[in-house]
Amino acid sequence: MNLPTIAFARCLKDAVSFAETIQGHRQRRAWERLVSYIESSDSLSDFDKTAGFAEGYAQALVDCEQIEISTERDLLIISIVDEWRWHFIRSNFSPTCYTPLPQGHS
Repeated sequence: MNLPTIAFARCLKDAVSFAETIQGHRQRRAWERLVSYIESSDSLSDFDKTAGFAEGYAQALVDCEQIEISTERDLLIISIVDEWRWHFIRSNFSPTCYTPLPQGHS
């Protein structure tokens, strides 16, 4: 695992605050497990699938009123996953394969 992947994982793990209760500790472990699944992704489709599970889990916690509604946290999660995804694409696909990146990403 490379350093940027470790940094993305650490940022994503810290993006959600959990209560200091038994339930909060279980939720934190589930969140960390989802992030570790993203870390171990070996294909872009696997990355997207596991990232979707993590984003869905965070939304489910909000829907169940286990964590507070926070637009800042939601945008942070989305931006971390988006940047991590671009890093994943750049580091896992051959530079000889020409696929233009969307505008705004180089």
